[in-house]
Amino acid sequence: MLRLTDSESQVKKNSRPKVLQEHIEEELAKIVNLGNFECAYLFSEEGLLIAGIQGRSSLDQNRALEFYYAVHEAFSLMTEDEELGGGREILLLSGTRKRIVIRQFEAFGQRVTLIFVVPRGKTFRAHANRLVRMLQQVSKEVSTGS
Repeated sequence: MLRLTDSESQVKKNSRPKVLQEHIEEELAKIVNLGNFECAYLFSEEGLLIAGIQGRSSLDQNRALEFYYAVHEAFSLMTEDEELGGGREILLLSGTRKRIVIRQFEAFGQRVTLIFVVPRGKTFRAHANRLVRMLQQVSKEVSTGS
């Protein structure tokens, strides 16, 4: 997992082609560096970390995984309920008015979960939607071998 203290030059000086995780973490880092997310983590269907950027948030990988498991059953229940038609996003508002957003979507042939923290007063939907579209596009490229 990359941290914001890792310089871009450290990541880019290695001349080998970027692996998928590095590509995803670069995209996560862009949004974190803009200040719209404090941190962002992408988990597989099994709860394995695909990529993550901790940024300046106290929400580390282990705590994000706890949130993943805490809401995993809620998403399953919403999927089973025909009236609800499944769940896409759960938003938690902290006492300090930060938002913890947990969003599920299809990518890499499975249901992945994106967890990120939004600072008080910041917008996130446009960035989150762009990130989800990018991940789904990368998923298609990986599956077709492009």
